[in-house]
Amino acid sequence: MKYPERPVRQSQLISPWGVGAIVPFPGDESLMIAGLDRWDFNGDLSEFIIKDARLEKRLGVDELRCPPDFHDSSAGKINSYLKIPAVRFPRWLYCPYCGAMSKTTYFSQQQRCDQPKWPYGRICTNARYQRKMIPERFIVICPNGHIDDFPIAEWVHHGFVHSYNPEKCRIRRSTGGKSAALTGVFYECTCGAKKSLQNAMNDGVLANVGYKCKGAKPWLGIDEDSDHPCNNTKVKVVQRGGTNVWFADIRSSICIPIEADESAKRLQNIAEKIHPILKTQMTDGGTFDKKMITMFAVEKRVDAEALYRAIIAIEENTKLYTEVTEEISEEEFRIAEYNVLNKSSGSDENDFHSLYLDISSFSPKISRYFSSISLVPKLKETRALVGFSRLQPDELKSISDKKKELRLGTDNWLPAIQVFGEGIFFCFNESYLEEWYMKTDVQNRIRKLENSFRIMKDSSDISLNSKFVLIHTFAHLLINQLSFNCGYGSSAIRERIYCGKANDSYNMHGVLIYTASGDSEGSMGGLVRQGKPGVIENAILMAIENASWCSSDPVCIQSSGQGPDNCNLAACHNCALLPETCCENGNRLLDRALLIGTIENREIGYFSDLTIA
Repeated sequence: MKYPERPVRQSQLISPWGVGAIVPFPGDESLMIAGLDRWDFNGDLSEFIIKDARLEKRLGVDELRCPPDFHDSSAGKINSYLKIPAVRFPRWLYCPYCGAMSKTTYFSQQQRCDQPKWPYGRICTNARYQRKMIPERFIVICPNGHIDDFPIAEWVHHGFVHSYNPEKCRIRRSTGGKSAALTGVFYECTCGAKKSLQNAMNDGVLANVGYKCKGAKPWLGIDEDSDHPCNNTKVKVVQRGGTNVWFADIRSSICIPIEADESAKRLQNIAEKIHPILKTQMTDGGTFDKKMITMFAVEKRVDAEALYRAIIAIEENTKLYTEVTEEISEEEFRIAEYNVLNKSSGSDENDFHSLYLDISSFSPKISRYFSSISLVPKLKETRALVGFSRLQPDELKSISDKKKELRLGTDNWLPAIQVFGEGIFFCFNESYLEEWYMKTDVQNRIRKLENSFRIMKDSSDISLNSKFVLIHTFAHLLINQLSFNCGYGSSAIRERIYCGKANDSYNMHGVLIYTASGDSEGSMGGLVRQGKPGVIENAILMAIENASWCSSDPVCIQSSGQGPDNCNLAACHNCALLPETCCENGNRLLDRALLIGTIENREIGYFSDLTIA
């Protein structure tokens, strides 16, 4: 059987779609990307292999592979399209004219209306033209990642005199009436049962009609998982195009020079050996003897300043280098990148090149807030799809458990893409950041956001670091300003935060603002030019000045919770939100009041005394 071609970009199979996601296609088709077991590379893997040793160790896989494509050179021309299988979902379809419904299978072609002779209402009468049936808008998703069709037959016949008989009953869908809400959507059966969708999206409603999660995994061809029944009653009715149907878990890596990674490991080994010696020679003020550190640095042929930072890291029980394994946290994985971004590394001949600039190179207006700014003329990023969740992003499930949702077999590879770009890295002034962080009013404000975050995660043990929220919000405001200054589309600029979301265990406090695109837009040099001394100062000043007033103020600045899951304070679409492709946290955990203060208390703002001269 020959199926029609439906073009999709390779990068789209990592995000915004991927395994288990519902893709809307032209012609009112709705398909779900099948599991990795079904992906066909036509025998030759060489052109699809992506090399990134750090990320492979982090994800515990043997390989990363670019989604396969297929080349057809018939008729003297080359057409390239992805050879990725998909299943039909939802299975309930209806005729857009007469409303006749039919339940198909995961693997069938798109059906056409069989033109039943209804006793009243619209009737399809043109035998030569059978209308294509379109997928039902409403589906059911489970917090455990399962997804199923809305139980239309059970819903309509609940409380009726008899149950649904697929051999005798025929269901019809109709819309109309005075309401555009769910009360205006009706299902009726030829047996006489009729019911609207009123209250269908309320919590616990499906449990009342006897529906429990069946553990269905259409992307793996599983209609009902009898071996591992779910039976979760906290299922939710949503629209198939809703943003909460599929949350991709994308893990990414900035490809840093191998020698830089190895030098960090060697530096930490040296620091661990000389740390006990230096402890005995500490001054009365509790500081290390820098002359002695310089002496060791000359002897070991390493950078004295880098060695000093490694000694401080050991003293503060943090890490300069972490062995990459599947069990380490995301913050630990980024330590190596943070260390490389904090110095000049690589070259234009490599896939990574950073130029470290001390804050003394920039205007004194911003020197209080940052310790350095690094320009990154060249970088390469690898993005891999590890898994997905439904209803809410799931940060607690392990990588190994997430990978199991992508396939049934035992192959050990993941789909990934590599993109190229440029960026600017900001390292915040640690001493001033700590001074700001210790303010009581700052701590009190972050508790409001922390409460909403705990509700979203359904956990009382989660804490939130105000430094993370500050750096995250700063990144959003500056991305908006840089997009305006250098001409990049706002969706083409991204953030990569180097700071613990819950605590400061790894002593990182920076953010990389960068472009990373599959085409030339990601590396045109415009962003790096904006980061040069004499230029970036104005961008920062303008971003802070613009943040001081939002067109939704005073409602926005006085908000006690807004945005996705109420996980923002003073942040809305008019001031701080970005396209979701730019943000690592789904536009959550933002508060510009931590940058510029509130109407009542400007002192809680990190940049509260930064004004345009």
